[in-house]
Amino acid sequence: MKYLQSHACRTVLLAAVLLCVGLATPVDAGAATNKSTATGSEAMASGTWAATAATTSMTFTTNTDQTSTITNTGTIALSAISYKATISNPASGSPTFKVFACAVAWVSNLCSGGTGTQAGGTLSKNSTTTVSSTVVPAIGGHVYLQVEPASVTSSVTVTLGTSITSSTQLRAALKTNQ
Repeated sequence: MKYLQSHACRTVLLAAVLLCVGLATPVDAGAATNKSTATGSEAMASGTWAATAATTSMTFTTNTDQTSTITNTGTIALSAISYKATISNPASGSPTFKVFACAVAWVSNLCSGGTGTQAGGTLSKNSTTTVSSTVVPAIGGHVYLQVEPASVTSSVTVTLGTSITSSTQLRAALKTNQ
C-alpha cells in the first residue's frame, strides 16, 4: 500500500509540474511556430544628366527679343536647370536683359498667351550670372528660352550655357517593389 501511495503522489506531483510549465509558457494565438525570412530584389540603374542650347550666342543691336531651344540630352529627369549668361560690355549704354523660360515655343513674344517664367533677376552688361529655372525639359524634350533686352543702344552679345549644378536639380528616384 505504501508503494501505491508514493506512486500516486509522484503522479500527482508530475501532473502539477507539467501543468505549471504549460501555463507559464506564452503562446500567441494564431501565431505560427516556424520562422522564415522574405527576400526580394531591387534594380539599380545609372544615367546621365545633360542639356544643350540650340543657340548659345545672341547679338543684340536693338531691343528685339531672341530665343533659344534647350534640349534635355540626358537620361535622367530634371527638377531644375541652370543657365549661365554672359553679357558683353557694349561700346555705349547700359543694357539689361531678362531670361524667361516656357514649356512651349514662343509665339509673337508670348508663352502660350503669357509672359513665361523668369529665370533669375535682371542681368547687367559686362557680367556673368548663373540663373536657375524649374521649367525643365523632359528627357529628350525641349524648353524654350527668350532673352528680353532693354536699353540696347550699341551691339551687345549674350552667351548662354546650360548646367545642372548639382544632384539637387535631378528628380528623386522612385523606389518600386517589383
